[in-house]
Amino acid sequence: MAIKKLTFEEAWDTSTIFYVDDDLENEIDQKVRSLLETAEDTRITDGDPIDEGLVKEFLLQRELGLDVILLEIELSEEKFMRIISLLRKLGRVKGGFDTEWSIQKIKTKLRQDPDFLDRVVNLLLNGKRDAELSQYIPRYYLETLNYSEIRSSSFAARYVRYKKSLIGTYSGRKGYKVEEQIRNILEDFRHRYGVPFAKGRSLYIETDIDFAVPTLEDPWVIIMSSFQETTSSGQSTKARDMLNAYEKVQRANSRYNENRVFINFVDGGGWLARKRDYQRLVNQCHYFVNLRTLNQLEEILLQTVPKRYFAPADKQ
Repeated sequence: MAIKKLTFEEAWDTSTIFYVDDDLENEIDQKVRSLLETAEDTRITDGDPIDEGLVKEFLLQRELGLDVILLEIELSEEKFMRIISLLRKLGRVKGGFDTEWSIQKIKTKLRQDPDFLDRVVNLLLNGKRDAELSQYIPRYYLETLNYSEIRSSSFAARYVRYKKSLIGTYSGRKGYKVEEQIRNILEDFRHRYGVPFAKGRSLYIETDIDFAVPTLEDPWVIIMSSFQETTSSGQSTKARDMLNAYEKVQRANSRYNENRVFINFVDGGGWLARKRDYQRLVNQCHYFVNLRTLNQLEEILLQTVPKRYFAPADKQ
């Protein structure tokens, strides 16, 4: 019996607002614990006024030393990387500026270049009072570069602040975990039926595909996925890509008299907050699935993928 596409009401009623995964929660908690263990060096996070030598020692000896100080001053890694880029453009770090350094590159440079270490330590402790930087850095960010005065807080406050700082990692990992559920179904399908799948740009519809079954060159089931707990500017781009992909599949089906299938996987409270976009995504696809209806995916594959892609049992 053919799978029936979800109506908008069915999609709405079966949607998930928050994604809960104990493994992910434990992963984030472990990261916070590692940061807190580093911060327990009370000479750094509490007590009397700090000197540059102590901060240098902390950055050189502790792998998470820079992470902890950035958390203490509540400056994101991304903004810190921009400030380092600015110092390089201003000629205050040797070597000029060609491409931005990653946070790992900056940590390595701290251990290899004493002049750079001096510059960064002074920036973290007293950047707020740097007259030249005040011309280039918004006050909102510049005032965080004052570690000599603002360090120290209770363990409970530090725990909350450190965990909050990982919200970007947390959201990104949730998106990966949701995609992993789709990937696991496709892996199981490949194991049992010998039908492969792929991810990447497909010239068939000139679009980046989250999952193509069986191949990018000959995709018969195309899956685009998006899980959003909060709204973001990226949703508009993702929705546009999904709608464009569906239209291309429709045109190709009409031109070649085929029945390739485009599936939208969309879930999360961020999409429910954009009801009009959500309804368009439900309507403009061959099938719509979410976390609670993922069990339909196998049947869609069975009824859509050409039998020539199925491996005989004795050859699997």
